[in-house]
Amino acid sequence: KTKLQEYSLKKFRKLPIYSLINSTGPKHNPVYKISVTITGTKSFVGTGRSKQQAEQDGANKLLKNQNIK
Repeated sequence: KTKLQEYSLKKFRKLPIYSLINSTGPKHNPVYKISVTITGTKSFVGTGRSKQQAEQDGANKLLKNQNIK
């Protein structure tokens, strides 16, 4: 997630946009779906047991897709 923020700020001078799509499951064990996008890319959906995990997952997918190391 940090790597994506650094890349986005350096290249576009903007932070990535994270938006909650939905959360499913019981209150004590939810699964979150969060979309992540930066300027000029399609959005990627991350999933996780916490919002932070879902954001990390989405950021990783976007970094892999854009071949950012």
